[in-house]
Amino acid sequence: MKNVLWLIFAGMVVLVLLISTGTTGALWHDQSAVDADSISSGSLVLQVGGQEAYVFTALTASNLVPGQSVRAPLSISNGGSTDMVYGLTAVTTAAAGPADEALAASLRLTVTDDAACDGPQTQDTGLPFQAPMDATAAFAGRELAPSSIETLCIEVGLDANAPIAAASGSTAATFTFRGEQKL
Repeated sequence: MKNVLWLIFAGMVVLVLLISTGTTGALWHDQSAVDADSISSGSLVLQVGGQEAYVFTALTASNLVPGQSVRAPLSISNGGSTDMVYGLTAVTTAAAGPADEALAASLRLTVTDDAACDGPQTQDTGLPFQAPMDATAAFAGRELAPSSIETLCIEVGLDANAPIAAASGSTAATFTFRGEQKL
């Protein structure tokens, strides 16, 4: 009986060896380095009037009466290295009193692509743009390639039906533009 147990045990060892040699547990690996060329990001630089912060002194009016407007060209440029889509995101006005508030509420904004601000309004994509001159004044989707400049005509007019309360009012406007990478 002892011999039989010994034979069974020896047979099991042989069986385990045969099964384990049928599949190998060898792992092969190798490695190689690949040098990549340089990777860099592009830049996005929206400039208004050739600067990132611009005081638009050309758009100034005094003694504006209902129905009149003032206009001036404004250059928008892409000083970066990637294509850009830009637009006007808001216009804010500063008002210190009731006459100032009435004046600001009566101003209207028109934007065209007439670079000289002396020709007829064209029908370029999204232009002419017309809106009250407030936080809702916004347009988007204007495209600029790197190093490109687009000149817009910005016109601010006093509504022909402006209330008498707007008389002797004064305000200053801030135009906010935003540029994004064109995808």
